[in-house]
Formats: sequence, structure tokens, C-alpha cells
Amino acid sequence: MLTGLDLPDRVDIVVVGGGFAGASTACHLAKLGVTDVLLLEASESFGAAASGQNASMIRQVATDPCTGAMLRSSVAAIKDDDWGFPVDVQWSGSLLLVHGERGIPVVEAARAAAMEGLDCAVVPPMDARKRVSILDAVRFDQAIWTPGDGIADVSALLWRYLNEARIRGVRLKTGCKVTGIEVDGGKVAAVRTTSGRTACRFVVDAAGAWAGDVAMTAGLGPLPIAAYRRHLVVTPPLPFVDPAWPLVWHLTDDWYFRPEVGGLMLSACDQDLWPAGPVPRDPAILERLAELLAARCPPLADLPVKNWWAGLRTMASDGRFVIGPDPRLQGFFWVAGLGGHGMTGSASVGRLAALLLTGGLTDPAAVKAMGPQRFLPG
Repeated sequence: MLTGLDLPDRVDIVVVGGGFAGASTACHLAKLGVTDVLLLEASESFGAAASGQNASMIRQVATDPCTGAMLRSSVAAIKDDDWGFPVDVQWSGSLLLVHGERGIPVVEAARAAAMEGLDCAVVPPMDARKRVSILDAVRFDQAIWTPGDGIADVSALLWRYLNEARIRGVRLKTGCKVTGIEVDGGKVAAVRTTSGRTACRFVVDAAGAWAGDVAMTAGLGPLPIAAYRRHLVVTPPLPFVDPAWPLVWHLTDDWYFRPEVGGLMLSACDQDLWPAGPVPRDPAILERLAELLAARCPPLADLPVKNWWAGLRTMASDGRFVIGPDPRLQGFFWVAGLGGHGMTGSASVGRLAALLLTGGLTDPAAVKAMGPQRFLPG
């Protein structure tokens, strides 16, 4: 770990952002033997933004087929016991609830995922209510049961990537904000930071909500990527909660809950456009959540609140990840727009990014689907 102002004069690759996108990319580069890498995090600790403020939920069914495939391969990697850094995961499963026409794409996606090998099934309400009794009061037509979903130790997973990168030779530095990217002859030449300057051939923009800001320092116009604020609420222990319950997400009505230390973690799935930076809480969200639960799940009405916070989810306009080289500037590489899937998809995201950076063989369809060129003319 680098301390003080001791940045190297030159490295091959600078990765900007120490959340799941950047940490996994650095880790997978190192596993491919590419260790002349510097990972920079603007905050004083890794995972201080979205990667440390999420609901810790592993969920593998996604309506977009490319995203779903990435999530499933990533979960397989997370389960891999060959890593030297264990990650505690409660594989308690998930129930995704739907009703009406809005639920049709999710049901179709689940059936397609099952055809491709995911252990999931579309079940009637009776089956879901046997697993979670309070769903007796909830309206839904069908549920998607995925036993291989669950709740992960977010910090342990992030540090799996960071530690794997570090022991293989990647240099890590916190408290180091990128202030500019130097360009020479149409190529990335160096990164300027609050701790000094480092020459490099590649810059990996894995800065989450700040990804657009980083690109602008290189003179690149923005891609259609935006950050959105979402609140999470945690209750104290509740006598009716079974800690073995799966995570429950009503995808049609936009709310979810999961067990959390004897109580529940809940969200009203709010999604307000928000600038990169501090994310203040909005007290109105507590009333909104209470009203939503009273109407949609009466057993959860009038819950006490122990803690609550807001974080950012950064997404591209089409909902897919943005992974690949920017055709406008040689050496500039995006790993961004993971919005809501950063933890679950982290292993696949980092592996795909590392393969592309090193010229390794990968799925050309995924490259085309995920690359930033899809937003650019020509």
C-alpha cells in the first residue's frame, strides 16, 4: 500500500476508483500477470461510495440477457473456493414478485436463465408464501425463486479483490484524487493527481458516479451515464422475522426487504437523479416507505427505524454495463455504469475488462454489447 506522496513516476495502467469495478479489474489484471498497475481511490478508504453503501444482495435474474449472463458467471466465480480470501455469503435465495404485464419480461428472463442452467423457477404465490409468511397480504401473480441468490459480506468481497491484487504486485493508494489526464498525440500519456503525476499507457475509468468527471479531464465528452440516489432503511430486531427468509423484491411495485441482524433492511426503490458527491438523506423517504408498505404489505406497516442512509447507483441509459476502450482516445478505458449490479457482477466485470485490456480472447457479442462505442456516432 502506498503512503504519503510516493506515487511511481510511471506505470503501465492506472485504475481510477477503488470500488468493485476498479478493484476487480486490478485483481484480474494481476491474475493474468499484468502487475505494473496503480489503483487510485479518491476517498481515504476503499469502497467508501456505492460499493460500501449497497444492500449486499446477490441477484442473478436480469431482464437484459447480456447482464444476466455476466451476473451468473460472476456468482460462480464468487463461490469459487480457490481464492485465498474467504467471503461469507448467506445463500438464502431470492423471491422476485411480479404481477400484470410489467412482470412478463422478468418471467421470460427467468425461464431463459433456467434454460441456460440457472437453478431458478417461476412459482405460484402459494409457494412463495410458504417461504415467507407475511406475503399472504401481498398482491402478486407469480414469483421467481432462485435458491442460489443471497446476501454477501460486501467488505470481504471487495477486499478479496484488493488483497489478491496487492499480493501479486499491484500498487494501491487511497486519498488520491485524479485532477487531470494528459494526452499526447491522441494517446493517454499521464495522470495528474492530488499526490503527484504518474505517466501511463492506459487509464481505466472505474470511478462510479465520478466516471464522467474523470473522462472530462481527458477532454472526452460525456456518455449517457448518470447517478441516482437510493435510500436503505434498517429496523431493530423484529419478533416475526425469520433470519432464514430469502430476499424479497417486488419488481412490479418497486420495493424490497431482506433479513438484517434479526430485523429487516428495506427500500422503496427510490431513484432520484443526483450529482456525484455527498448523498444527504431525505427524511420524506421514511414517510414514503411507510405509506408504500401500509398499502402493499400491511404486516410491515409502522416499522421502527434503527438506521437509514442514501447511496448512489450509476447507470447507463440502456441499463447495461459500460466496459471497453473509448474509440475517441487511445488508452482510455471504461468500467462504469454497474448500477445496482456492481457487487454481484464484480468478478465477471473485472475479468472482461482485464481480458480486453490485455488483448485476451473474449466473447465478441459481450464486447459489442458492453462497449462505450454503442453510444457514439459511427
